[in-house]
Amino acid sequence: MTANCRSSFRAIVTVAALLLTACNAIIPESDRPVSATARAAPLLSIHNPLVFPVGDTPSNTGGPFYGWPAVEVESHGLRVFLPHRWLFASSLEALLALRPQLGDNEMADAFLAERQSYLDLLTPAGQERLFAGTGFPFDPDAQPVGTNGFHLLAVPSEGRTLETYAQHLTEQLEASGFASLARGEVGPGLRPWGEQTATIRYSVDAAQAYGERAVTVPDAVVDGWMVVLLSPDNGTFLTVAFDSWGDSSEWWELLHLEIVRRIQWAADPAYQPRTGPTVTLNFNMNVRAGPGTDHPIVGKASVNEQFPVISSNAASDWWQIEYNGQLGWLHRAYVTASADTDTAPQTDETGWLTANDNEGGFSLSYPPGWRYFDPARPTQADLALFAAASRIGSGDVDVPGLAQTVSEMSYRRDDAVIGLGLQSGPPESEASNFMLVFSFPSNGLSLESYAEEAAGHAYSLSPATVALAQGLRPANEEAVSVRYHEHGTNSEVWQIWLLPPDGETLLALAFSVHSDQFEALEPLLREIVERLTWIER
Repeated sequence: MTANCRSSFRAIVTVAALLLTACNAIIPESDRPVSATARAAPLLSIHNPLVFPVGDTPSNTGGPFYGWPAVEVESHGLRVFLPHRWLFASSLEALLALRPQLGDNEMADAFLAERQSYLDLLTPAGQERLFAGTGFPFDPDAQPVGTNGFHLLAVPSEGRTLETYAQHLTEQLEASGFASLARGEVGPGLRPWGEQTATIRYSVDAAQAYGERAVTVPDAVVDGWMVVLLSPDNGTFLTVAFDSWGDSSEWWELLHLEIVRRIQWAADPAYQPRTGPTVTLNFNMNVRAGPGTDHPIVGKASVNEQFPVISSNAASDWWQIEYNGQLGWLHRAYVTASADTDTAPQTDETGWLTANDNEGGFSLSYPPGWRYFDPARPTQADLALFAAASRIGSGDVDVPGLAQTVSEMSYRRDDAVIGLGLQSGPPESEASNFMLVFSFPSNGLSLESYAEEAAGHAYSLSPATVALAQGLRPANEEAVSVRYHEHGTNSEVWQIWLLPPDGETLLALAFSVHSDQFEALEPLLREIVERLTWIER
């Protein structure tokens, strides 16, 4: 397959893309659902991206998914992240402005001309406003890859649902006569926190255009993948359309998944951290490691400084705060509290806090020195604590950054993550111990059946030890214990799977603890498991 053949075929692929992303409404037939079924509970693996991999240093840590540059598409309120050595243009003017980056040779001229023709096809008269940009790989030291890339079209939703629009695109694809539909579905799994997307996969026999004729090229197939996102205000469908040559589609798959996952709506209120109660100092004072003057001093704070409140102690005379990425305590007699501090939780006599998850149907208690929160709705204090827990990153973490890291922690199962617990530690610590809480539909699966399925796949996790256990929960309630070692980060992973009384979900508490600390922390982890209680949903 030559580069010229690949370039000429792009015109045909583009026509297909334009046909598929047309904005006229077509109502789907009621007997042709496109909704995806809920993803089954897997043998989970989790990862600790907060520490340097064993043998790595700050100078050589990274990889193809780190440090992607962001591009602002102001005309559509989008933020798009690109892989390294990719370029992006949101208009013809922006494309032409890329000329200096393409090098000074005939190949670059031909590549730019091909891209300009491609963009012209994506922006027919009267539909220019729908075009939101195109991204493509370009290595000045290698032959351009003509077909692998993506484009964005922003189409008014006009009251349609993802299901309706996905069916419309599917019907247009089937009516085209030159594409073979692989599958189409609507469901979670591609975007943070279980956001629904519509996806359509199809393939097209590669062809070369001769005038008005298209001649099929033997054994050459282009794989197409369309992902449709719905804007936070439900007013716009954003179609992300990829195409890649069949012999390399698997190689591009991970990059495509990350491009979709990282797209942001710039005005999405979900990207703003929640506000919370605060205290303001009336005097200069010490910040303590615990609620009492017998606890060590972790730092000093000055008059008029303001700190986010995490909780109060059982006696209600000390406030727990976020202090420079750590948990600290201030005596309440010397501060002025905001009016909403009555919403702050209160520890019990042992210093433990309890978080109620009414939707999940459980209450989780956690010990002093830990912070537990919903990573989909963090406060500014949560972000500061999370940033401090990372031994790799530096500086602040925003809400999208937290979402991306939790996605890495859960190996892209953040659609099932409902809680994150962090152990607060000093900056000089090498460890970043955490707990992820997952919830999956049980689909009628018992703990015994889950243990059998998990044991059958234990070889994939170093291997893992899987056991149906008693003694971890009150009243001999059964639990499934899964344990393995993550060699890359020298972490012990321990998962406890539980089945609530209503049997509707499987709840997993997944701990990642530095191997040198696991033995000392294991009694505390067991107490977290034991203290969990079920509440009515």
